[in-house]
Amino acid sequence: MKCKLLILFALLTCSTNVLTAQADKWTGVWRTTAKPYAAGSTITMELNIGEPLQGMLYPATILLKYGAFTGRYELLLARKTDGQLGIGRNKYPLQETPYKLGIWMWYLNGTLDYQDGKISLHRMWIDKFDIWMHGLYSEDEIFVSSKVELRDFLYRKNMTLTKTGNAPLADSSVQRILYPEKNKVYFGIYHSIVSKDSLLAMNIADQDQYDKDTVTLLHNKKAIFTREQINDHNRSFSERLDTGKNIFIFFADNYGGLPPNTGLLRTTIDGKVHDFDFSERANAYATFLVADIYHAPATGRDTISHNVTNASDTMTSNVIKRETVPVATIPVNTADIVLELRDTKVQDGDSISLSLNGQWVARGFPVKTVVQEIRIHLQPGENILLFTADNLGAIPPNTAELRIRYGRKTRTFNLSTDMRRNNEIKLLLE
Repeated sequence: MKCKLLILFALLTCSTNVLTAQADKWTGVWRTTAKPYAAGSTITMELNIGEPLQGMLYPATILLKYGAFTGRYELLLARKTDGQLGIGRNKYPLQETPYKLGIWMWYLNGTLDYQDGKISLHRMWIDKFDIWMHGLYSEDEIFVSSKVELRDFLYRKNMTLTKTGNAPLADSSVQRILYPEKNKVYFGIYHSIVSKDSLLAMNIADQDQYDKDTVTLLHNKKAIFTREQINDHNRSFSERLDTGKNIFIFFADNYGGLPPNTGLLRTTIDGKVHDFDFSERANAYATFLVADIYHAPATGRDTISHNVTNASDTMTSNVIKRETVPVATIPVNTADIVLELRDTKVQDGDSISLSLNGQWVARGFPVKTVVQEIRIHLQPGENILLFTADNLGAIPPNTAELRIRYGRKTRTFNLSTDMRRNNEIKLLLE
């Protein structure tokens, strides 16, 4: 009996550790308050952070209340380190009444730093730009005092936010913030670029002059360089792309001697130059910029069939001979689907191939602990996704977590394939 209890306790402990490991410490609702005057109203700010894209990009909203004022804004947060998120410059107002704060929301910038279960604001000061009086006397002058208090709160108030709930941001804001092609509002993410090249030549420069502008660059959570001043010694480098989605986050660590930071990240992709530039008007005094580069995996237009004509077709024939295990049938109302794949256990060299309606979408796709995206387009009616193992990795079988995003909905599945068994998911486009 004692042995059984010990085994049960070990299993419960293991389960608890897994759940804890999967929970994201940033996701949820955070709150702070301030009282400008002892007898006056309280300023309340709530930050609702959503689940991250590839563990790096966090959609979020801010709810700000003070007396008669209510403002609700969408923004993007970006992971800089395990304990630090960069705050996006642009806060898109979903609601502002009875007056607008406008450009003053820029003051809420810099980073959010996590410590002891709380997050604190570390600003990058904007004190040499003509926004201090901007909009103060617009609308009705009876609100001037209230505006001044909110401006001061955003500009100089020390902020520590306490978590009040674990519910992630779960509305249309997530799609608008993370996928700029679906929305005209710019949150710091440049439109996605497809690259055939696997090795990118990159260059950084200071658009103004060398005035100690300092920058950090991350690629899929890996730091390429951290807090380096832009100079002749670090201008040029190259970076190898992962198969699938590559997120590069270019951080301004300071505003240099001549504010703002005017760093430029330039790369040539398939012969075309792409600039990610802090000196662009839309990025003035921004904390970060995001480049989204998709490196297409090896693909082919060969259709799954029993005709064996070459080595590639031999592999296809072997795939068909395996048992196909149905995983799910999902009705969807959009033709554009995002598949997110990752290894939730140990990255052990698993590689899969994926076909849609008998045509290869990805072949030799490595399954990693970092989330990787594959985007597909469905035909009306029934669509069949077939997942096949290319190998068994170091720890059989070949396993992966698959999250399917369609519209505002998501479904998550655990795939398990081997050299005798495929997994199949049917998507029914209504």
